[in-house]
Amino acid sequence: MKTKTYFKFPSRRLPVMTLLLVIVSLLNLAPQSTWASIETPFQANFITQFTTTLEFPLLYVTVSGKGSASYLGTTIASSGDQVVNLVDGSGTATYILTAGNGDKLTLALVVQPGGTIDVEGGVTFSGTYTVAGGTGRFHDNTGSGVFAGSALFVSPTDGIGSFSLVGLLTTR
Repeated sequence: MKTKTYFKFPSRRLPVMTLLLVIVSLLNLAPQSTWASIETPFQANFITQFTTTLEFPLLYVTVSGKGSASYLGTTIASSGDQVVNLVDGSGTATYILTAGNGDKLTLALVVQPGGTIDVEGGVTFSGTYTVAGGTGRFHDNTGSGVFAGSALFVSPTDGIGSFSLVGLLTTR
């Protein structure tokens, strides 16, 4: 006697479709920071003017400048929080780079002890930077690199300078 089975095994497509649905759901729920990033070379050069205030051993520096930067074109650079330790030559600064369309890239610069060297009439300096934020097309960028520059005093508190940055900019 034959028995009939009304229960059928699921097709082989069901596990594949389930796996596909799970993958698509996870990708949609994943934070953007886990999505693929693109690293691109970044470089910038600026000519600057600065004003200083001395509260020994710290020198507070306000900087404004103009130059050119990758992905920004003609760029305004400004820093209102630069601090240099005159005893060990270390320093920090936050620079805001503003493109012609108003998009901004914020960089945190660090000069390690010994990174500032006195020269006749001024200083040379070098250090590292990290991308600390941005607006517009730079709102979700990260990156880092190195910088170097020089500054010459034209009066006891004011001067001119230049600096360059080279590194990577990571876009998401």
